[in-house]
Amino acid sequence: MDIGTTNAAAPAQQSQANSAEFLCVPDSWIRLLVTFLVLLLCSWLGIVLSRQSEGVATIWLTNGMLFALVITRPRSRWVRYFVIGFLADTLADVIYGDPLRLSAGVAVANSVEVIVSCLALTRWFGSPFNLSKRRPLVAFLLIAVIGATALTSALGASWTMLFVNAGPWWQLFRTWYLGDILGMAIIAPLVFILQRPGFFVMLRRPQLPGTLLLLAVPALATILVFNHNTDPLIFFIFPALLLVVFRLGFPGTVLAIFIIACISIGLTVTGHGPLMLIVGSTMLHRIVVAQIFLAVALFTTFPVAALLEERKELQLSLQKEELRYRSLANADALTGLANRRAFDETLQAEWQHAVRGRHPLALLLIDVDLFKSYNDLYGHIGGDECLRCIATVIASTLQRTTDTASRFGGEEFAIILPNTHIEGALAVAESIRQAVVTMNLPHPCNPHGRQTISIGVAAATPQREDSVVSLLKLSDHALYRAKDLGRNRVEALVPIAGLSTEHPPITANH
Repeated sequence: MDIGTTNAAAPAQQSQANSAEFLCVPDSWIRLLVTFLVLLLCSWLGIVLSRQSEGVATIWLTNGMLFALVITRPRSRWVRYFVIGFLADTLADVIYGDPLRLSAGVAVANSVEVIVSCLALTRWFGSPFNLSKRRPLVAFLLIAVIGATALTSALGASWTMLFVNAGPWWQLFRTWYLGDILGMAIIAPLVFILQRPGFFVMLRRPQLPGTLLLLAVPALATILVFNHNTDPLIFFIFPALLLVVFRLGFPGTVLAIFIIACISIGLTVTGHGPLMLIVGSTMLHRIVVAQIFLAVALFTTFPVAALLEERKELQLSLQKEELRYRSLANADALTGLANRRAFDETLQAEWQHAVRGRHPLALLLIDVDLFKSYNDLYGHIGGDECLRCIATVIASTLQRTTDTASRFGGEEFAIILPNTHIEGALAVAESIRQAVVTMNLPHPCNPHGRQTISIGVAAATPQREDSVVSLLKLSDHALYRAKDLGRNRVEALVPIAGLSTEHPPITANH
């Protein structure tokens, strides 16, 4: 940081927009040049605009920006960023008119802040660093925001005192320290979230109106509070800020703090706001109080926002695990199809849906022909493989996502076909039977010389007085008929008037 720095909303927003443009560009000399120019612009503008606040360093943008760019990249790329950061700081001071020795020393102090922060945080939390997690964020606040900035402020203040009579050392240190704290604590998270792939989701067209509306709440609250010079209403900002914390999470909180900082500091240095009520205060005193207010706001909200983000991630993880275990609980371990439990639940649900909507419902029961003989011939391993092959054929034949195939028990399978009449169910059953024959799985004990299946089909439009068991019994009777007539065939039964009365059988193949 430089002793003559301040914050201004326009330069900060311009620098963030510039950084957002080049964050997606691969590391190259062009990217490094753009980074250098952005850092140079931020350093120079900070020095020039500090005149508006009587030379007081309200916030220093460059160190936080450089830290966020460096710590999200592999260590092999760090040195080039440290070099361009040092050159940008030095050149900005020289352009402003400071001697080269003073400028270089200040730039070294700023570099120490970024280097120490990056090395310490990646040593404990790995690289690339994730600032949105609670523990890394707390470590960032303690190490980078409080610790490294104190070291840099001490070095910078001591070096500056060698060339400039800037008053008491402790006062110079305090001014430098608070500006560095805000710069690291606000700009680093802001640049960090701009590099997150999911950040711009909240700025897409469907979410943008809600995002802007939520961000407008703390912005308007800050404008109202800092345009009111008769009462200290600064506490009104915190409820508005908490609204953003709970609705927009960590990215929204970072943006809200940045907006509040720009508005509050900008109005304070122009003589507006509740800080004007401090009796006998100087501009330095008011800015120090504004810096403390912002520091309290971000130290309060950032951990809460990170905790909420972790909680949200945990909830999503638990939901995924619940879905996975529920899927495992409803899946047959051998075939991967739905198990009997899932079949019973699905059939009951589809039955109720068919009753309410007066839709037809079809049920297929499939039996693997002469499976006991196949199992005796090829053993249990061969039998299991046979069942898996048939399950694969069944699953691949079904075309609709609403259809449910399950292992009914042993060598039997069942298929639920919602909103399907008998003709459609027969077509599906015949396709499955033919696909199994085409699979050409050898079965010497089968008259056809290969593995076949028998299918019983039932379909009805259920009434409220009917029972789901009636449809199951109807398809079971059709299956027994298919087996009695020689197997490798499809037979169907449909009721004439209600499921209690059966229609003469329908044969799909001979």
